[in-house]
Amino acid sequence: MKKNILFSMFAGLLLLASCDYNEDNFPGYDDLTNATDVQNVTLTLEDAEYKTIAGIAANKELALSKDPEGETYAKALEAVGKNKFFTEDAPAAWYLPAYINDKHPYLSDGSKVTVNYNNFEELPEYLKDFNSVSKYDLTSDDYKAVWGETVSASFLSPSTVRQIPDLLAEAVKNPADGAMRLVNYAYSETEPSTGGGGEEPEPTYTNIAEAINSGAGTYDVKGEVVAANAKSILVKDDTGIIMVYLNALPTYSLGDVVTVSGAISSYKGAPFQFSKDAEIAVVERKTTFAYPTSPKNMTASDMEAYLTAQPVEYVTYEGTLSIADGKYFNVAVEGTSTAVGSIQYPIAIDNTLDGKKVKVTGYAVGASSDKFVNTIATSVALADGTGTVTTPVGLIALSEAGTYTTRGVVAAIHTRGFMLTDGTGSILVYENKMPSSKVGDIVSVVGTTASRNGLMQFGNSNLTVTKESEGNTAVGGLIAQVMTGEDMDNYIAAPRVVYATYTGILTIENKGSYNSYSVEIDGATTAKASFSYADDTAIDQSLNGKQVVVYGYLLEAKDEIVNTMVTSVAEVAATNLRVFGMTRASGSTPNTSAVYRYDASTTRWKAYTSEAAGIAVLQPADYTSIGSKYVSKPAETLPVYLKQNYPYAKKDDVMAVVYYSNSDLAITATEFVYDGAVWTQTTVSTPSVIVFLKSQGVWTEAKVYYSCSFLNDDDGGFFTQDVELSDLKSVWKLDKAYGWKGSGYSGGNKVTESWLVSPEISLKKSALPVLKFDIAINYLNDGELAKNLNVMISTNYAGDVTEADWTELTVEGMPAGDSWDFSTVTPVDLSAYKDQNIRIAFRYRSDLAVATTTEIKNLSIQE
Repeated sequence: MKKNILFSMFAGLLLLASCDYNEDNFPGYDDLTNATDVQNVTLTLEDAEYKTIAGIAANKELALSKDPEGETYAKALEAVGKNKFFTEDAPAAWYLPAYINDKHPYLSDGSKVTVNYNNFEELPEYLKDFNSVSKYDLTSDDYKAVWGETVSASFLSPSTVRQIPDLLAEAVKNPADGAMRLVNYAYSETEPSTGGGGEEPEPTYTNIAEAINSGAGTYDVKGEVVAANAKSILVKDDTGIIMVYLNALPTYSLGDVVTVSGAISSYKGAPFQFSKDAEIAVVERKTTFAYPTSPKNMTASDMEAYLTAQPVEYVTYEGTLSIADGKYFNVAVEGTSTAVGSIQYPIAIDNTLDGKKVKVTGYAVGASSDKFVNTIATSVALADGTGTVTTPVGLIALSEAGTYTTRGVVAAIHTRGFMLTDGTGSILVYENKMPSSKVGDIVSVVGTTASRNGLMQFGNSNLTVTKESEGNTAVGGLIAQVMTGEDMDNYIAAPRVVYATYTGILTIENKGSYNSYSVEIDGATTAKASFSYADDTAIDQSLNGKQVVVYGYLLEAKDEIVNTMVTSVAEVAATNLRVFGMTRASGSTPNTSAVYRYDASTTRWKAYTSEAAGIAVLQPADYTSIGSKYVSKPAETLPVYLKQNYPYAKKDDVMAVVYYSNSDLAITATEFVYDGAVWTQTTVSTPSVIVFLKSQGVWTEAKVYYSCSFLNDDDGGFFTQDVELSDLKSVWKLDKAYGWKGSGYSGGNKVTESWLVSPEISLKKSALPVLKFDIAINYLNDGELAKNLNVMISTNYAGDVTEADWTELTVEGMPAGDSWDFSTVTPVDLSAYKDQNIRIAFRYRSDLAVATTTEIKNLSIQE
């Protein structure tokens, strides 16, 4: 991100400007004998004033005059009101004069107005797409158009969400290319009933190959989960395979048949994939599963070729594994010049394999950083075939009973065991005792499985559990599958181990040595829930008889009782039901938001994507969570949102968050970058200063490229570099009253050389820039000033004054060197340095004969 230097501007600065300059550039400024109301005004724009400025009719006309089509400058002006900062496409110099004129209409020629405002230079190009985005809420007519006369439903479903582009085509007449809409709609994973005894409409799905070949857009697909890692699942049908990037540890299992509805996109040429905003529903649970038996053997040349063509395919390759920081798992394949195998987001790998030659089998899912062949591994083992084979949890859950070794993260516990998951599935490890393992522990398990009520689990006989690490945060991002009463009734016939949530009335019964917990499930006709081996100390006993929301792992079904390894129980409240609102529509109240963009070349609306960044759209439930209808402090609020929703982000990942930014529900997109620990806003406006002078009835900008008084502890970004100090601690110091003060005297004159160096100052948009400052010099005695103080300029300073090229500036108007009186120097012409970045420096030198005291303040570079 480009760093902009921040400067302070004080109201009295331009009083230092020469009369010649004012007369040359602002005719009549110095000869205003008829002035009746000459003032020196300082304004600091508040957030609401940006909207006012963007709405001034004269400013709108000005923007359109520069851009008759209204596609750039008019949109950029509109965005000023939402973003609360000016940009290169909407510069303050264009639009502040009209505002000043409205605010101070009676100020006379000779008046000066200094405006403190927020500015952003070089706004990322894709963010400009959001300059004129507006919202569109689906109407009752829209839902009727979707469902027709046979179905009465005020929401969209997995089979109909893809019709949003058609609805926009009907609602938005003659859209311009690049037009944007934030679409708000009610959504339900449950298809509606036709009513009147009619047949349920049969959902239709796009085959995966067709969706991929069609490119970016919104699709409904159906397929089987065939692989997973800590952040994604792969879904396969008879035609192709596609990744669903969940950005969270999957709660689906190998063999689950799912429907996926949402937008697909390709990031920097990688294979198309669904994002975390896709809607997923489990529609079938298979009872057996096996990985493909004939993976493609990737040679070194195959690895190199994959960097260009990146199909999702089942592969195997060999190389030396290196594990870095416990989260980077790269495989160096012999014979490659660039390509490196990369095991993508494994929940756990045997650390003893680090530095050894391994055989990796799994799905190649794309390339990144122009060298990594990303692989969702199904197996990582020693290449020579020795060692213990680790079997994925999801595969064990669908395999015959037997002895297995596996590895994963502890996702939940009860008083007799724990739930183990690795993204491919989950399995109960029954220890018949309170487990020593804690949630978040990475453990290896060796034991024998057996079926209990149709589901596999590890028994306590000959069981070995070894903790390998602790504190894994993946389980903190688990997204529970919402189970309605109907879902729970259906679960009895087709049980599966799944992390889920449901609601109902809790009954707690004292059984003497323990309490029993049962739940009358909301909406269920036959199913009831029971907590399996619950820890009484972890459940609020006052919840007895209340409606609660339960989170936990469904373990099995027996005699219409669904046993749950509970992770949390809380009384139902509006905030507790947030997750249900995200998947079950309530009337036509929007519970889902997505951004669409119009492409004139195809005359189609498409879900918005960008190769420059991931796009995250705040959902209605997110606003409920933060307790506000809009985000007023994005730099504070949105990093928390991103941390919660993208727990496995990688260093340098970039996300643009789309949200409402004020009470008028203005839509804003703000970019953030992840440094490996925290998300930081990149689109941070720079506090800036601009000065206008009124001459002949017109407000004209007086450009200032740098200014600082150096008073009141404001160093202006200047810093010191010492070449020679003798026995002094420093030469330069900052004085509150006198600015930067340099002296080589301490109990006597010392031999010194010390530089006072400015921050980098851009003159790239300058015309006739000049340097000014106030300076006082004393104790020069009979010395020669040129040997004691020089004003220098450099265009290639890189951290060391002795290695940069410096040119001495000729400065007229310097003081005699025998008093504490400040002199304002004659403006120094810097036009030779326009269109460059510069550094100004004051080189102080003293010797045994002369050690002046020099004070500098009120330095500026301006036109």
